[in-house]
Amino acid sequence: MRKVKFLSFAALFTVTLAACSLFPDVNKKKPVDGLDTPLAENSFYAQNMETEKYYKVKAEMLYEGDKCVIWAEESAKVKQQTARNIANIYDTIIRPRVVETFSKKDFYIDEETNRFDDMLDYANWLAGRDDGKITVLLLDIKDGYKKGSNDSYVAGYFFGGNFYPKGKINGSKHYSNGRDMIYVDTYPGLQLRLEQTYATFAHELQHLINHVTALQMDRYVMDTWVDEGLSSQAEYLYLEKNPSEKCEWFINDRNGTIAKGNNFFVWDNHREKPMSVLDDYATVYLFFRWLYLQADAELQPHLFYDIENSTAYNYRTVTNTAQQINSAWGNWETLLRTWLAANYYPQNSYGYTGDDYLKTTIRVKPIAEQTIPLYPGEGVYSIINNSFTPPETVNNIRYAGLAKDETAIDTSSPYTGDVLLTFNANTSNTAAHETGYLTGFTPATPRMAAENMHAGNLTSPYILDARDMLRRNKE
Repeated sequence: MRKVKFLSFAALFTVTLAACSLFPDVNKKKPVDGLDTPLAENSFYAQNMETEKYYKVKAEMLYEGDKCVIWAEESAKVKQQTARNIANIYDTIIRPRVVETFSKKDFYIDEETNRFDDMLDYANWLAGRDDGKITVLLLDIKDGYKKGSNDSYVAGYFFGGNFYPKGKINGSKHYSNGRDMIYVDTYPGLQLRLEQTYATFAHELQHLINHVTALQMDRYVMDTWVDEGLSSQAEYLYLEKNPSEKCEWFINDRNGTIAKGNNFFVWDNHREKPMSVLDDYATVYLFFRWLYLQADAELQPHLFYDIENSTAYNYRTVTNTAQQINSAWGNWETLLRTWLAANYYPQNSYGYTGDDYLKTTIRVKPIAEQTIPLYPGEGVYSIINNSFTPPETVNNIRYAGLAKDETAIDTSSPYTGDVLLTFNANTSNTAAHETGYLTGFTPATPRMAAENMHAGNLTSPYILDARDMLRRNKE
């Protein structure tokens, strides 16, 4: 029986992690601000994303919906009508759509003595509430955001430790509210970025379902990129359109790291570049959106459900499902190669079919390098002049020739076409990088030149995962 890693933080552009990676060792510290005293009925525990310390939030219950109870930090001065609106959006739009897409439904857990309508009902029961209503805490999340700035902020998060009594896990102390709940930011989130806040709500709800599904199935929580990919699609469910921030980040490639291969498979591994983790959120959204678009009308409605409820928890949960679209995609190398090819030629039949926005906007640019270190999952492009024969293929580096308006991808050396794709097909996302070979030719007309002139300039605050903010503050 596998041990479930259960403590998790998640925010828009977010994640689920083991407790030991999130919480500092506080065994020798004295209780801070009465944290070890019992919670009052109108108080909650929250965590400061800058200091990593827990603190108590005094809150008031503003509204009770059919499937949620809305609480708000007293100092946030949230109006009751705002709470009513949030409850209505959750009850009528967010919850039904997310449950329909991801959640197991109408199931028993022990020989038909405990029946649940869906995983959110199960989560409520698991937390000991058993009223069928999730707790939503509206608060100004302590993330260092300053009024009027373009700083990062945490739009919301889910904390798996709330399903367990407070105590020590792996030597670290956590404080539990004993509820199935989600934290939603009031500033700048609720006040300035309402649509994005609702998308965050949907994003976090998938994380909660993913977490309790792992508990119910008694398996590990999913790899970060799979969980994040599913949550990114929950945003689409609410927005009913592509999240502009993710798409624009990919297209503009502000750090130049996407062109050099950075993507979701090895999460947050290019910290030498500020905010390169946003590459991961952008690319994982596009990967899962592409997978959905490639599925037929019969498979699409249960595609993400199949991934969510798989007994696997890593890339295999994706390939096991993807092979229903194309039998060859049961192989990670083939699936990865096809998606990387789609990003260069999004209008080809293997591209973003059915999504006019992505078909006409998604672009990656070739680079003029001869060698490059590539982590597992990373791929880069270079211009082919006639043909290209790389040195003998070793380890996990693979190649392909890409051409416009061609359905076949050239997988045999010497490679022909317009562009050489060089990628690392290693299925282990903890492995080191390997050296890939490129053609070394400089593109005659660099693609996306106009967008990249603005690299690094942000016109609005960007959302950062709670986990990533905590980890970066520790470095």
